[in-house]
Amino acid sequence: MKSCALAALFAVLAAACATAGDWTETVTLSGDLRYRQERFDVDGSELRNRQRIRARLDLAALPEDNLELGFRLSSGSGDPVSGNQTLGDGFTTKSIMLDRAYFAWTHARSGAVITGGKMGIPFFAPSELLWDNDLSPEGLALAHTMGEGDTRFFVNGAGLWVEERSSAENSALFGAQAGLRQTLDGAWFVVGGSYFNYTDLAGPLYDGDFFGNSNDGAAFATDFNLVEVFVQLGFAAGELPVTVFADFVTNQEADADEQGYLFGARLGKAKKAGTWELKYNYREVQKDAVMGALTDSDFRGGGTDGKGHEFGFGYQLSGKSVFALTCFVNKLGVENGTDFKRLMADLKFRF
Repeated sequence: MKSCALAALFAVLAAACATAGDWTETVTLSGDLRYRQERFDVDGSELRNRQRIRARLDLAALPEDNLELGFRLSSGSGDPVSGNQTLGDGFTTKSIMLDRAYFAWTHARSGAVITGGKMGIPFFAPSELLWDNDLSPEGLALAHTMGEGDTRFFVNGAGLWVEERSSAENSALFGAQAGLRQTLDGAWFVVGGSYFNYTDLAGPLYDGDFFGNSNDGAAFATDFNLVEVFVQLGFAAGELPVTVFADFVTNQEADADEQGYLFGARLGKAKKAGTWELKYNYREVQKDAVMGALTDSDFRGGGTDGKGHEFGFGYQLSGKSVFALTCFVNKLGVENGTDFKRLMADLKFRF
């Protein structure tokens, strides 16, 4: 019933746009499918192999020159940082969720963009240290870029709903970010910082799990008041693009286990058929450095209190398909951790 209602929403939107003119000029439909084979090797556990799919369908409408309406359906189970569905459950049907539903209004004179609803991450994210790429937060956000030519300044801000409660104070996330993007002769860099404050947190955000954060079994042991600093540098090595990046965060409310960092590089870019890319990063995420339920769900199996390496390779098979390999060699626990290895082989298709 839910999936039928969502499908009807797409149909109504397309029909509404059609009444104002040719809907093909105002509505864009796109999507992607990922097929994944992954293998887990964790000390003290049996080897595990599984296959998973993720399917997404995006619709973007431009009813006015400065207004975008966006909707996305995704496979999933309610997990805020994963649309994956595991194969092998007696051939049962898989769930489809409303992953995004937002408006984005652009101020004609300043170029500032106000976004509201369930949206993509409204901040510049140099890595998945704080946020998993699949996260779709909810609330209001403002983004503005200033400057011309080679020098651009950007600011982002948001007030996001974490948990609405009928009998207590709502939990929210307030964030602000500022940065500089500078283009040089044959190179570029981005540098900036962010501040994120979670208010009135209570129990776990999802599935009764604190995902590594310190807790007393019912509530978080610390508040989260995060300060982030990041830098990216891009240049060319011959004909290959190179990106080097670093991301650091500290939780000012925690008395211990409050820091996280990630640094890495990417060589090449899998964009056209026959092109490839290599990537590597190393990170350490202490127990209360970030919100465990929202950080990268692939690294160490999700959550905080881990460290280790990520290796990646991607090859563009055609204009619409990619093959990728990703290997995590991690520790479950920053101190005296358990060995955790994860190998993922992906086929990705888009239209």
